[in-house]
Amino acid sequence: MSTVDRSAGTGPSRREFLGRLARGGAGLAVAGGALPLLSGQATGAVPRITVLTGATLIDGTGRPPRRNATVVLADDRIVAVGSLDRTAIPAGATVVHLHGKYVIPGLWDMHVHTSPIPEIYPPLYVVNGVTGIREMYGFSPALHDLRDRIESGSLLGPRMVIASTIIDGPHSIHESSGAAVVETAAEARAAVRTAVDKGADFVKGYSFLHPEPFAALAEEARRVGLPFAGHVPDRVSAWTASSTGLDCFEHLFGTFFATSTKEGELRRRLTSVPVDPEQPWAWMALARELERQSLASHSPRRAAAFFHHLRRNGTWQSPTLNVLHAQSLPIEEFDLADPRLEYLPPGTAEFWLEQLRYTAPSTPEEIENLRRLFAAQQRMVRDLDEAGVQLIAGTDSNNPFCYPGFGLHDELALLVDAGLSPMRALQLATRDAARYLGRERTAGTVAPGKVADLVVLEDDPLADIRNTQRIHSVVSRGRYLSPEKRTEMLADIKKAASEAAGTAAPAACCGTRS
Repeated sequence: MSTVDRSAGTGPSRREFLGRLARGGAGLAVAGGALPLLSGQATGAVPRITVLTGATLIDGTGRPPRRNATVVLADDRIVAVGSLDRTAIPAGATVVHLHGKYVIPGLWDMHVHTSPIPEIYPPLYVVNGVTGIREMYGFSPALHDLRDRIESGSLLGPRMVIASTIIDGPHSIHESSGAAVVETAAEARAAVRTAVDKGADFVKGYSFLHPEPFAALAEEARRVGLPFAGHVPDRVSAWTASSTGLDCFEHLFGTFFATSTKEGELRRRLTSVPVDPEQPWAWMALARELERQSLASHSPRRAAAFFHHLRRNGTWQSPTLNVLHAQSLPIEEFDLADPRLEYLPPGTAEFWLEQLRYTAPSTPEEIENLRRLFAAQQRMVRDLDEAGVQLIAGTDSNNPFCYPGFGLHDELALLVDAGLSPMRALQLATRDAARYLGRERTAGTVAPGKVADLVVLEDDPLADIRNTQRIHSVVSRGRYLSPEKRTEMLADIKKAASEAAGTAAPAACCGTRS
């Protein structure tokens, strides 16, 4: 059980309490640099104080859990962490008693595709403890409008980092949905400048890029100060992509070629086949099939050298096991009665099934091949982690049966199934997500000075990572969403979904595989 109460006259005033924190007199670890603002010196207003107490704290740093911990929030910041005597709680504070619960940092889904429906997608992330997202296809100004509403406080939603539109080469499968198609280095540089003008937080590259415009994208992104992430293009070696400046590889693309002793031969087979403009998916499917075939010539020695190459270049990997797993399954294994579908627009399941009719394995041989490929992808994630390559957790949500919000918990379970510890899996979605985004000073762990984004769980996620699905409550930007509030939010999302027009937008997905 948890209870919420308000301290009324039993302790110091909020201003006195913050002053004691500034002087180190409250027995907690404090972020001194944040206190001048939090104590009201900047605005004259005394911030709202929320005290979470009694839970076991898993702060995301890797330190052992801290039992019976207290976390003090002032507006949207954590100002103190530790132990707090009841008499020190300031008058007017909201006190949340969480005995028997577990507190973790707010989660980030680092690869999402969001349909800009404000009543559904933003709250669906937050109610699932996903307090930050990296949007991988900035195809619509509506996504920036959505973020503006969230930042202004008029809409409850996650912190958003938004990509450029997809920048791709000739015959792009996304040209009709807004991708920028570039054939020359000059066009690539212009696409980056357009991304800057449209407010993109990073540049997103894609599979059909040719080597010269790919290199120009990396160079121009570096010149204007934007990160560069996305698919390793199928005409570019992952070794080259890392050296050229692709900061983060999505979906493990290129990785199996790079660790094969037959990479050159396999790539020559791919580049000898022209792209059919009428069926560009077929060429993408060939690339994925050749990469699957590269498993037979996997070299541990070459893999070790490649991992060293990635570490030296500071290249990250976003494996997205959630979507890779979904793509390994025959249609019959998807549950059309999954209650999570009730939180998505009508027709979403049918739309997803229509996509899968062209892509899902159907023969016993295809099913077995993709089952083996996914097992190898999980082993690759384990090997990357053990080698010290930097990883982040993402889902590729809005691809078939990759559920927004809910899916991040599936990703965590798949990471543990791959061989990561529950702590490491959590860190990929918290501490390491913040590090990749350059936000490690303000986010990613539960510490004084960090943003007040937290998830309260019913049971220990270190004992079973699937306990992250057992959410008790959420703190988003310092706002405590109680169990009752979460129930209300889920009901509102379900109602909005049932009334939504149309289906999940096809343009929302980057199309991981043909």
